[in-house]
Amino acid sequence: MFYDLRFHFNHKDDSIYSLLVFLRDRIIEAHRNNDLTEQEKIYNYAEWCFNQYKRSPYMHNAICVGFYEHLVEDESTLQAIPYKVKPYIFKDLQGLFEWMLNEDKDRYIKLVEEYNRVNSTDFNR
Repeated sequence: MFYDLRFHFNHKDDSIYSLLVFLRDRIIEAHRNNDLTEQEKIYNYAEWCFNQYKRSPYMHNAICVGFYEHLVEDESTLQAIPYKVKPYIFKDLQGLFEWMLNEDKDRYIKLVEEYNRVNSTDFNR
């Protein structure tokens, strides 16, 4: 998926978290540049990692805390959550989002309200 990174993460200290930190920066850049192809690649990879919970709880946890929870830190990715994160994933991440936004409860409430509006869901605030 990320052919340009094939030689980037080959040090013994590299881990899935090394890649996820890189992808966090890359998704912000993709939103700012309106690069829909890059956004789709990154969000599809994140969804694939999320869905590995039965095969690899480590990978599932890594994507949740190394990527998804940080989407609320940048305004461009925060606003994209209702459009890019599927409801079954949002449901599992809701506690992380609330925790990350605990300093600004209003932003969390707005996120959930917008998510519900866009996705016709009924998540609690």
